[in-house]
Amino acid sequence: MLSLLRTFIKGWTAKILFLLLVGSFALWGTADQAGHGGAGGYTVAEVGKTKVSPSEFIATYNQSLNTMQQRFGRRFNQTEAQAFGVPAQALGTVVSFATLDEFARVNSMSLSESMLARMIADNEAFQDSAGAFSQTRFVAALRNARMREADFINLQNSTAVRSQISQAVATGNIVPEVFKNGMGQFLNEERKFSYLRITPKQAGTPAAPTDEQLKKQFEDNKASYAAPEYRKLNILALEPKDLADESKISDEDVAADYEARKQTYVTPERRRVQQVVFKDSAAAEAAKKSMSEGATFETILEENGTKLSDADLGFLLKANVPEALRDIVFGLELNTVSDVIDGPFGATLARVTEIEESKTTPLEDVKAEIRRELAFRKAAEDLNGVQEQIEDMRAGGTSLTEIASKLKLKSRTIDAIDARGRTDKDELINDIPESSSVLRQAFQTEVGAQASPLDIGQTGLVWYEVLSIEPARDRTFDEVKDRVTKDWTVAEQQRLLTAKAEEIQEKVNSGQKLGALALEMDTLEETTGFTKRSAEFPEFKRTSVQAGFEVKLNTSTTAPVAGKEEYLVIVPTESKGTSSAEVKITDEQVQVANGGAGDDMLNQLINNLRNRFEVTQNPAVASQLIQQYN
Repeated sequence: MLSLLRTFIKGWTAKILFLLLVGSFALWGTADQAGHGGAGGYTVAEVGKTKVSPSEFIATYNQSLNTMQQRFGRRFNQTEAQAFGVPAQALGTVVSFATLDEFARVNSMSLSESMLARMIADNEAFQDSAGAFSQTRFVAALRNARMREADFINLQNSTAVRSQISQAVATGNIVPEVFKNGMGQFLNEERKFSYLRITPKQAGTPAAPTDEQLKKQFEDNKASYAAPEYRKLNILALEPKDLADESKISDEDVAADYEARKQTYVTPERRRVQQVVFKDSAAAEAAKKSMSEGATFETILEENGTKLSDADLGFLLKANVPEALRDIVFGLELNTVSDVIDGPFGATLARVTEIEESKTTPLEDVKAEIRRELAFRKAAEDLNGVQEQIEDMRAGGTSLTEIASKLKLKSRTIDAIDARGRTDKDELINDIPESSSVLRQAFQTEVGAQASPLDIGQTGLVWYEVLSIEPARDRTFDEVKDRVTKDWTVAEQQRLLTAKAEEIQEKVNSGQKLGALALEMDTLEETTGFTKRSAEFPEFKRTSVQAGFEVKLNTSTTAPVAGKEEYLVIVPTESKGTSSAEVKITDEQVQVANGGAGDDMLNQLINNLRNRFEVTQNPAVASQLIQQYN
């Protein structure tokens, strides 16, 4: 429940806050509109005088859901999310946040205006190219996030204060040495496991469902099969690449640009340099004399106790050679040894074993690249003029489709798309420029209204029009029968797998051998070597290992296999511990222990505060929000 808060314990700079807050409150405008009516005024929860907004709950719910999906490697529907307790977890998290906010409010805990101002001014997202705070960029960023300035500042303040409370309570070296020793023995215990795989072959596959079963599945989960609001959109994107025309760039322009930037096409000379450093000039001169009498460079290296690999400096540009050696080394003939040099590390002899001559890439080899660059550069210069043309035509009532046709641009019509970017066929459209911003604003724009364009990066713009709106509605059973059938089949297969795994578990725990049961089911008993709790194998994941450590030796347990229609029945067969003298615990493990202890202490503080403050939760509103915005 406190994992989100743990993020802020590591620091609460303005940049982190902006990324998290603006990203999390992307539904600000929509949720606020919903907040003006509905059950309980759409307040999800209230702690004292602190209220949890719909946008905060939805952001927390989505983050919790994403975490769960990443853990299991697949997407969950709302029914599965409900079964895993994601809505309750999200509601508990936002209530914990609100509890800390109420504690801060009651105790008048807040950042100073100067601190908040400095945090905002230091945020790179709000700075211009010179690194100075830009009011224009600040206002534009908040406008795109559908947040009011005062709301952003208040949220930034409350998040920073939460972090300060957390740092005071839940950081530092919390766990005692005796605990660390016990944890070391716990973490270093090793076990061997035997296990069976329960697949549909062993558990059986579901029979074809009856209409009655499917209709019950539909009625029990009717909200998850409802059709969201769909909108028909026209989209026109304008970037330099849309205007770039290489045919308008002449050969003379290309040649002139090449000559102006010719130095960038020059690859400077590189030399492979070897050196040997002596204890003094006399030793270096003696070595040079020996080479003049027939000794080799390799012999001198050996006599000086230097390996060839240590003497080899590799290929170097002239600028990368120490100044004392630079001109001498780059004046040497190939495979000749220099005179004694007063190098940075002492008397030195150097030689060059390979030379890569300087070369200039000819115009012909880079002509196409230069032409593309010039076309793009010219398009970037022309973009403002085209933007003005588009705005003038829009002001005159011309549609985006007509504008695109007249200006030879490409527009796009999407017949039906929901706020998540999915069509009425549940296909994800993921190639809309600035998709999240376009969809967020398009779902707050009326049919026929002229909305302001949105930025694409630093140079582009995207316009949109709402052509029609299809309101959200309940789908009929016949419309979603295939989807209901699939969901029922998945759930029934899971039920069969779970039941079979529990059956085998009971038989093992009543004394039957895993190997004998494997033969009965025409499968294999598999085993692992000694392994620790933190280990993982390709066919025996960490969740299975941890499940096997939670039961006594020769007692069975079960674990689902993430991403597969498969369960494991696991029996720990041997254990190998460590003595206190052998215990080793890493700094990272100590950090994890301190973090867990800190979370426990913070949890205790929050539970104590919740007993002091009046707490009201509205799960029905939370459920309604999940259905509406997911």
